[in-house]
Amino acid sequence: MFSAMIDQDGIICLADGYKTEDLKRLRKRHAFYCPVCRCELDLKIGPVKLPHFAHKPGEACPVPHEPESPYHLKGKRLLYEWLGRRGFRPVLEPYLQEIRQRPDLLLEHETRQVAVEFQCANLDAAAYRKRTEGFLKFGIEPLWILGGNRIRCLTGNFFQLSRFHWQFIQKSEKSPKLLFFCPEQKAFIILEHLIPFQTNKTSASLRFLPLAEASWRDLTARESCSPLQLKDWKRNIFSFRTSTVRFLSKEAKQIAALFYEKYQLPLPFFPAEVFLPVPSGYIFAHPVYVWQGYLFLFMTKHDTFRLQSAVHYMDWLIKGKRLKLRWSGRKTAAEAVCEYICFLHKKGFLERKEEFYYSAGSAVPEPRLDALLKRDEHYFSE
Repeated sequence: MFSAMIDQDGIICLADGYKTEDLKRLRKRHAFYCPVCRCELDLKIGPVKLPHFAHKPGEACPVPHEPESPYHLKGKRLLYEWLGRRGFRPVLEPYLQEIRQRPDLLLEHETRQVAVEFQCANLDAAAYRKRTEGFLKFGIEPLWILGGNRIRCLTGNFFQLSRFHWQFIQKSEKSPKLLFFCPEQKAFIILEHLIPFQTNKTSASLRFLPLAEASWRDLTARESCSPLQLKDWKRNIFSFRTSTVRFLSKEAKQIAALFYEKYQLPLPFFPAEVFLPVPSGYIFAHPVYVWQGYLFLFMTKHDTFRLQSAVHYMDWLIKGKRLKLRWSGRKTAAEAVCEYICFLHKKGFLERKEEFYYSAGSAVPEPRLDALLKRDEHYFSE
Protein backbone atom coordinates (compact mmCIF):
# COMPACT_ATOMS: atom_id res chain seq x y z
CA MET A 1 0.00 0.00 0.00
CA PHE A 2 1.04 3.60 -0.57
CA SER A 3 -0.57 5.35 2.43
CA ALA A 4 0.34 5.16 6.12
CA MET A 5 0.33 7.18 9.32
CA ILE A 6 3.65 8.77 10.13
CA ASP A 7 4.55 8.84 13.82
CA GLN A 8 0.89 8.06 14.70
CA ASP A 9 -0.02 11.55 13.51
CA GLY A 10 -0.46 12.65 9.87
CA ILE A 11 -0.86 10.60 6.70
CA ILE A 12 1.94 10.13 4.19
CA CYS A 13 1.14 9.03 0.62
CA LEU A 14 4.04 7.63 -1.37
CA ALA A 15 2.19 8.23 -4.65
CA ASP A 16 2.66 11.97 -4.19
CA GLY A 17 6.13 11.93 -5.72
CA TYR A 18 8.76 11.29 -3.03
CA LYS A 19 12.34 10.73 -4.17
CA THR A 20 14.16 7.57 -3.10
CA GLU A 21 16.76 9.51 -1.12
CA ASP A 22 14.05 11.39 0.80
CA LEU A 23 12.24 8.15 1.64
CA LYS A 24 15.42 6.55 2.96
CA ARG A 25 15.94 9.52 5.28
CA LEU A 26 12.31 9.35 6.44
CA ARG A 27 12.66 5.66 7.15
CA LYS A 28 15.59 6.31 9.48
CA ARG A 29 13.88 9.13 11.41
CA HIS A 30 10.23 8.10 11.59
CA ALA A 31 7.93 5.17 12.28
CA PHE A 32 4.97 4.33 10.05
CA TYR A 33 1.66 2.77 11.12
CA CYS A 34 -1.36 1.18 9.49
CA PRO A 35 -4.36 3.58 9.60
CA VAL A 36 -6.62 0.59 10.29
CA CYS A 37 -4.95 -1.57 12.93
CA ARG A 38 -2.26 0.92 14.11
CA CYS A 39 0.41 -1.76 13.75
CA GLU A 40 3.83 -0.59 12.69
CA LEU A 41 4.59 -0.95 8.99
CA ASP A 42 7.76 -1.52 7.01
CA LEU A 43 8.63 1.03 4.33
CA LYS A 44 9.87 -1.04 1.41
CA ILE A 45 12.29 0.64 -0.99
CA GLY A 46 13.76 -1.64 -3.62
CA PRO A 47 14.73 -1.98 -7.29
CA VAL A 48 11.72 -4.09 -8.36
CA LYS A 49 8.61 -2.70 -6.71
CA LEU A 50 7.63 0.92 -6.28
CA PRO A 51 8.20 2.20 -2.73
CA HIS A 52 5.34 0.96 -0.54
CA PHE A 53 4.30 0.05 2.98
CA ALA A 54 3.74 -3.50 4.17
CA HIS A 55 2.57 -5.14 7.39
CA LYS A 56 5.20 -7.02 9.30
CA PRO A 57 5.01 -10.83 8.95
CA GLY A 58 2.41 -12.44 11.15
CA GLU A 59 0.45 -9.29 11.99
CA ALA A 60 -3.33 -9.37 11.56
CA CYS A 61 -5.37 -6.46 10.24
CA PRO A 62 -9.20 -6.09 10.32
CA VAL A 63 -9.14 -5.24 6.62
CA PRO A 64 -7.89 -8.25 4.63
CA HIS A 65 -4.74 -7.47 2.70
CA GLU A 66 -2.57 -9.47 0.39
CA PRO A 67 0.91 -8.83 -0.97
CA GLU A 68 0.68 -6.37 -3.85
CA SER A 69 2.55 -7.18 -7.04
CA PRO A 70 4.66 -4.55 -8.82
CA TYR A 71 2.01 -4.64 -11.55
CA HIS A 72 -0.78 -3.75 -9.12
CA LEU A 73 1.21 -1.03 -7.34
CA LYS A 74 2.17 0.61 -10.62
CA GLY A 75 -1.39 0.49 -11.94
CA LYS A 76 -2.87 1.95 -8.77
CA ARG A 77 -0.40 4.82 -8.83
CA LEU A 78 -1.04 5.57 -12.51
CA LEU A 79 -4.81 5.61 -11.92
CA TYR A 80 -4.32 7.95 -8.94
CA GLU A 81 -2.26 10.36 -11.05
CA TRP A 82 -4.65 10.12 -14.02
CA LEU A 83 -7.67 10.96 -11.89
CA GLY A 84 -5.83 13.96 -10.48
CA ARG A 85 -5.10 15.24 -13.99
CA ARG A 86 -8.77 14.82 -14.87
CA GLY A 87 -9.81 17.28 -12.18
CA PHE A 88 -10.71 14.85 -9.39
CA ARG A 89 -9.30 14.79 -5.89
CA PRO A 90 -8.81 11.06 -5.40
CA VAL A 91 -7.95 9.69 -1.97
CA LEU A 92 -5.57 6.76 -2.10
CA GLU A 93 -6.42 3.75 0.10
CA PRO A 94 -8.78 5.50 2.56
CA TYR A 95 -10.05 3.45 5.49
CA LEU A 96 -13.86 3.48 5.71
CA GLN A 97 -14.36 2.54 9.35
CA GLU A 98 -18.15 2.12 9.13
CA ILE A 99 -17.83 -0.77 6.68
CA ARG A 100 -14.24 -1.78 7.50
CA GLN A 101 -13.11 -1.54 3.91
CA ARG A 102 -10.22 0.18 2.21
CA PRO A 103 -10.78 0.78 -1.53
CA ASP A 104 -7.82 1.48 -3.78
CA LEU A 105 -9.18 4.93 -4.60
CA LEU A 106 -12.10 7.06 -3.44
CA LEU A 107 -13.37 10.13 -5.29
CA GLU A 108 -16.36 12.40 -5.57
CA HIS A 109 -18.18 12.67 -8.89
CA GLU A 110 -21.12 15.06 -9.15
CA THR A 111 -23.31 14.18 -6.15
CA ARG A 112 -21.95 10.75 -5.30
CA GLN A 113 -18.82 9.02 -4.08
CA VAL A 114 -17.13 6.39 -6.21
CA ALA A 115 -14.78 3.66 -4.97
CA VAL A 116 -12.33 2.54 -7.65
CA GLU A 117 -11.03 -0.99 -7.14
CA PHE A 118 -8.12 -2.16 -9.32
CA GLN A 119 -8.31 -5.96 -9.20
CA CYS A 120 -5.33 -7.90 -10.53
CA ALA A 121 -5.49 -11.06 -8.42
CA ASN A 122 -8.13 -13.76 -8.06
CA LEU A 123 -11.21 -12.79 -6.07
CA ASP A 124 -13.95 -15.27 -5.23
CA ALA A 125 -17.64 -14.46 -5.57
CA ALA A 126 -18.26 -14.21 -1.81
CA ALA A 127 -15.48 -11.65 -1.30
CA TYR A 128 -16.63 -9.66 -4.33
CA ARG A 129 -20.23 -9.52 -3.08
CA LYS A 130 -19.17 -8.54 0.43
CA ARG A 131 -17.01 -5.66 -0.78
CA THR A 132 -19.54 -4.45 -3.35
CA GLU A 133 -22.47 -4.60 -0.95
CA GLY A 134 -20.43 -2.81 1.70
CA PHE A 135 -19.86 0.15 -0.63
CA LEU A 136 -23.49 0.26 -1.75
CA LYS A 137 -24.84 0.20 1.82
CA PHE A 138 -22.65 3.19 2.59
CA GLY A 139 -23.93 5.07 -0.48
CA ILE A 140 -20.73 4.58 -2.48
CA GLU A 141 -20.81 3.42 -6.09
CA PRO A 142 -18.10 0.81 -6.81
CA LEU A 143 -16.16 0.87 -10.07
CA TRP A 144 -14.20 -2.32 -10.64
CA ILE A 145 -11.28 -2.18 -13.06
CA LEU A 146 -9.48 -5.45 -13.81
CA GLY A 147 -5.79 -5.68 -14.43
CA GLY A 148 -4.83 -6.10 -18.07
CA ASN A 149 -3.05 -9.28 -16.96
CA ARG A 150 -6.52 -10.87 -16.57
CA ILE A 151 -7.36 -10.71 -20.30
CA ARG A 152 -7.26 -14.06 -22.08
CA CYS A 153 -7.39 -13.55 -25.86
CA LEU A 154 -8.44 -16.34 -28.21
CA THR A 155 -8.63 -16.21 -32.00
CA GLY A 156 -10.39 -13.30 -33.67
CA ASN A 157 -12.66 -11.24 -31.44
CA PHE A 158 -13.10 -14.05 -28.92
CA PHE A 159 -11.96 -14.07 -25.31
CA GLN A 160 -11.84 -16.61 -22.53
CA LEU A 161 -14.06 -15.25 -19.79
CA SER A 162 -14.48 -17.23 -16.59
CA ARG A 163 -16.77 -16.78 -13.59
CA PHE A 164 -14.13 -14.42 -12.22
CA HIS A 165 -14.67 -12.03 -15.15
CA TRP A 166 -18.47 -12.23 -15.27
CA GLN A 167 -18.91 -11.11 -11.67
CA PHE A 168 -17.41 -7.71 -12.57
CA ILE A 169 -19.72 -7.07 -15.52
CA GLN A 170 -20.94 -3.51 -15.92
CA LYS A 171 -24.51 -3.68 -17.15
CA SER A 172 -25.92 -0.89 -19.28
CA GLU A 173 -29.08 -0.24 -21.25
CA LYS A 174 -27.69 -1.85 -24.42
CA SER A 175 -24.99 -4.33 -23.48
CA PRO A 176 -22.59 -5.14 -20.65
CA LYS A 177 -18.89 -4.36 -20.70
CA LEU A 178 -15.68 -5.17 -18.85
CA LEU A 179 -13.03 -2.60 -17.89
CA PHE A 180 -9.32 -3.45 -17.83
CA PHE A 181 -6.24 -1.33 -17.21
CA CYS A 182 -2.70 -2.28 -18.19
CA PRO A 183 -0.01 -0.23 -16.41
CA GLU A 184 2.68 -1.58 -18.74
CA GLN A 185 0.89 -0.23 -21.82
CA LYS A 186 -0.58 2.70 -19.88
CA ALA A 187 -3.96 2.06 -21.45
CA PHE A 188 -7.51 1.04 -20.67
CA ILE A 189 -8.92 -1.94 -22.53
CA ILE A 190 -12.69 -2.10 -22.77
CA LEU A 191 -14.57 -5.21 -23.85
CA GLU A 192 -18.10 -4.50 -25.13
CA HIS A 193 -20.89 -6.51 -26.82
CA LEU A 194 -20.16 -9.58 -24.70
CA ILE A 195 -21.94 -12.50 -26.37
CA PRO A 196 -21.00 -16.01 -25.15
CA PHE A 197 -20.59 -18.77 -27.74
CA GLN A 198 -19.28 -21.57 -25.54
CA THR A 199 -19.19 -21.58 -21.73
CA ASN A 200 -15.73 -19.97 -21.59
CA LYS A 201 -15.59 -18.51 -25.09
CA THR A 202 -17.15 -15.10 -25.58
CA SER A 203 -17.32 -12.76 -28.54
CA ALA A 204 -16.53 -9.12 -27.73
CA SER A 205 -15.56 -5.84 -29.35
CA LEU A 206 -12.27 -4.54 -27.97
CA ARG A 207 -11.52 -0.85 -27.50
CA PHE A 208 -7.94 0.19 -26.69
CA LEU A 209 -7.79 3.56 -24.96
CA PRO A 210 -4.40 5.13 -24.08
CA LEU A 211 -4.38 6.65 -20.60
CA ALA A 212 -3.40 10.07 -21.94
CA GLU A 213 -6.51 10.16 -24.15
CA ALA A 214 -9.03 8.58 -21.76
CA SER A 215 -11.77 10.48 -19.97
CA TRP A 216 -13.92 9.53 -17.00
CA ARG A 217 -16.90 9.23 -19.33
CA ASP A 218 -15.07 6.61 -21.39
CA LEU A 219 -15.15 4.34 -18.34
CA THR A 220 -18.65 5.06 -17.11
CA ALA A 221 -20.71 5.76 -20.26
CA ARG A 222 -23.79 3.57 -20.57
CA GLU A 223 -23.74 3.22 -24.33
CA SER A 224 -21.30 1.09 -26.30
CA CYS A 225 -18.81 2.97 -28.44
CA SER A 226 -17.50 0.10 -30.58
CA PRO A 227 -19.49 -1.70 -33.30
CA LEU A 228 -20.67 -5.28 -33.04
CA GLN A 229 -18.47 -7.56 -35.15
CA LEU A 230 -20.16 -10.44 -37.01
CA LYS A 231 -17.31 -11.60 -39.26
CA ASP A 232 -15.49 -13.49 -36.51
CA TRP A 233 -18.78 -14.85 -35.17
CA LYS A 234 -19.51 -16.41 -38.57
CA ARG A 235 -15.94 -17.69 -38.86
CA ASN A 236 -16.24 -19.29 -35.43
CA ILE A 237 -19.44 -21.09 -36.42
CA PHE A 238 -17.68 -22.45 -39.51
CA SER A 239 -14.89 -23.78 -37.28
CA PHE A 240 -17.49 -25.30 -34.94
CA ARG A 241 -19.16 -27.09 -37.86
CA THR A 242 -15.96 -28.47 -39.35
CA SER A 243 -13.97 -29.36 -36.21
CA THR A 244 -14.27 -32.25 -33.81
CA VAL A 245 -16.11 -31.40 -30.60
CA ARG A 246 -13.85 -32.68 -27.80
CA PHE A 247 -15.78 -31.78 -24.66
CA LEU A 248 -19.48 -31.23 -24.00
CA SER A 249 -21.16 -30.06 -20.83
CA LYS A 250 -24.11 -32.00 -19.41
CA GLU A 251 -26.52 -29.39 -20.82
CA ALA A 252 -24.90 -29.56 -24.28
CA LYS A 253 -25.21 -33.34 -24.30
CA GLN A 254 -28.88 -33.07 -23.39
CA ILE A 255 -29.75 -30.67 -26.21
CA ALA A 256 -27.63 -32.70 -28.65
CA ALA A 257 -29.63 -35.82 -27.74
CA LEU A 258 -32.94 -33.99 -28.26
CA PHE A 259 -31.95 -32.73 -31.71
CA TYR A 260 -30.66 -36.11 -32.79
CA GLU A 261 -33.85 -37.78 -31.60
CA LYS A 262 -36.05 -35.39 -33.57
CA TYR A 263 -33.94 -34.53 -36.63
CA GLN A 264 -31.06 -37.07 -36.62
CA LEU A 265 -28.65 -34.13 -36.59
CA PRO A 266 -25.23 -34.19 -34.87
CA LEU A 267 -24.23 -31.08 -32.92
CA PRO A 268 -22.03 -29.50 -35.66
CA PHE A 269 -25.04 -29.58 -38.01
CA PHE A 270 -27.38 -27.67 -35.72
CA PRO A 271 -29.35 -25.01 -37.68
CA ALA A 272 -28.11 -21.44 -37.98
CA GLU A 273 -31.15 -20.37 -35.96
CA VAL A 274 -29.56 -21.61 -32.71
CA PHE A 275 -26.36 -19.55 -33.06
CA LEU A 276 -27.82 -16.04 -33.04
CA PRO A 277 -25.67 -13.32 -31.37
CA VAL A 278 -28.41 -11.64 -29.36
CA PRO A 279 -27.18 -8.94 -26.94
CA SER A 280 -28.88 -10.27 -23.79
CA GLY A 281 -27.81 -13.87 -24.35
CA TYR A 282 -25.05 -13.44 -21.76
CA ILE A 283 -27.67 -14.00 -19.04
CA PHE A 284 -27.53 -17.76 -19.76
CA ALA A 285 -24.58 -19.67 -18.28
CA HIS A 286 -24.57 -22.04 -21.28
CA PRO A 287 -23.31 -22.20 -24.85
CA VAL A 288 -25.51 -20.20 -27.22
CA TYR A 289 -26.82 -23.31 -29.01
CA VAL A 290 -28.11 -24.79 -25.74
CA TRP A 291 -30.61 -22.13 -24.67
CA GLN A 292 -31.51 -21.24 -28.27
CA GLY A 293 -31.80 -24.94 -29.09
CA TYR A 294 -34.60 -25.31 -26.54
CA LEU A 295 -36.38 -22.27 -27.99
CA PHE A 296 -36.01 -23.65 -31.53
CA LEU A 297 -37.55 -26.97 -30.49
CA PHE A 298 -40.38 -25.10 -28.76
CA MET A 299 -41.14 -23.01 -31.86
CA THR A 300 -41.06 -25.92 -34.28
CA LYS A 301 -43.31 -27.99 -32.03
CA HIS A 302 -46.17 -25.45 -32.22
CA ASP A 303 -47.97 -24.24 -35.33
CA THR A 304 -48.36 -20.83 -33.67
CA PHE A 305 -47.20 -19.39 -30.38
CA ARG A 306 -47.24 -16.19 -28.39
CA LEU A 307 -44.08 -14.44 -27.30
CA GLN A 308 -45.18 -14.75 -23.69
CA SER A 309 -45.58 -18.51 -24.12
CA ALA A 310 -41.94 -18.79 -25.18
CA VAL A 311 -40.90 -16.74 -22.13
CA HIS A 312 -42.96 -18.97 -19.82
CA TYR A 313 -41.40 -22.06 -21.40
CA MET A 314 -37.87 -20.80 -20.71
CA ASP A 315 -38.83 -19.86 -17.15
CA TRP A 316 -40.13 -23.41 -16.71
CA LEU A 317 -36.78 -24.83 -17.89
CA ILE A 318 -34.93 -22.53 -15.49
CA LYS A 319 -37.11 -23.49 -12.52
CA GLY A 320 -36.58 -27.14 -13.43
CA LYS A 321 -32.80 -26.52 -13.48
CA ARG A 322 -32.42 -27.60 -17.08
CA LEU A 323 -31.17 -24.09 -17.82
CA LYS A 324 -29.18 -21.83 -15.50
CA LEU A 325 -28.99 -18.04 -15.40
CA ARG A 326 -25.61 -16.42 -14.90
CA TRP A 327 -26.94 -14.24 -12.05
CA SER A 328 -29.81 -15.87 -10.22
CA GLY A 329 -32.47 -13.40 -9.20
CA ARG A 330 -30.81 -10.36 -10.73
CA LYS A 331 -32.30 -10.59 -14.19
CA THR A 332 -34.80 -12.75 -16.04
CA ALA A 333 -34.52 -14.54 -19.35
CA ALA A 334 -37.41 -12.56 -20.88
CA GLU A 335 -35.25 -9.95 -22.60
CA ALA A 336 -33.01 -12.55 -24.26
CA VAL A 337 -36.05 -14.54 -25.44
CA CYS A 338 -37.68 -11.41 -26.91
CA GLU A 339 -34.47 -10.44 -28.74
CA TYR A 340 -34.18 -13.96 -30.13
CA ILE A 341 -37.76 -14.07 -31.45
CA CYS A 342 -37.46 -10.57 -32.93
CA PHE A 343 -34.18 -11.51 -34.65
CA LEU A 344 -35.84 -14.51 -36.33
CA HIS A 345 -38.82 -12.39 -37.33
CA LYS A 346 -36.53 -9.75 -38.84
CA LYS A 347 -34.60 -12.39 -40.82
CA GLY A 348 -37.82 -13.93 -42.20
CA PHE A 349 -37.74 -17.22 -40.33
CA LEU A 350 -40.89 -16.28 -38.42
CA GLU A 351 -44.04 -14.54 -39.54
CA ARG A 352 -46.32 -12.63 -37.21
CA LYS A 353 -50.05 -12.09 -37.24
CA GLU A 354 -51.35 -9.97 -34.41
CA GLU A 355 -49.88 -11.54 -31.26
CA PHE A 356 -49.06 -14.92 -32.82
CA TYR A 357 -45.80 -16.08 -34.42
CA TYR A 358 -45.45 -18.98 -36.84
CA SER A 359 -42.80 -20.44 -39.17
CA ALA A 360 -42.54 -18.70 -42.53
CA GLY A 361 -41.60 -21.94 -44.31
CA SER A 362 -40.23 -25.36 -43.55
CA ALA A 363 -38.75 -25.48 -40.07
CA VAL A 364 -36.93 -28.78 -40.66
CA PRO A 365 -33.15 -28.18 -40.36
CA GLU A 366 -31.05 -28.77 -43.46
CA PRO A 367 -28.63 -31.72 -42.96
CA ARG A 368 -26.15 -30.74 -45.73
CA LEU A 369 -23.05 -28.66 -44.87
CA ASP A 370 -23.21 -26.48 -47.98
CA ALA A 371 -26.82 -25.53 -47.23
CA LEU A 372 -25.93 -24.80 -43.61
CA LEU A 373 -23.07 -22.50 -44.62
CA LYS A 374 -25.37 -20.65 -46.98
CA ARG A 375 -27.87 -20.22 -44.16
CA ASP A 376 -25.08 -18.96 -41.89
CA GLU A 377 -24.20 -16.37 -44.52
CA HIS A 378 -27.82 -15.17 -44.49
CA TYR A 379 -27.85 -14.67 -40.73
CA PHE A 380 -24.33 -13.51 -39.94
CA SER A 381 -23.20 -11.24 -42.75
CA GLU A 382 -22.42 -7.64 -41.82
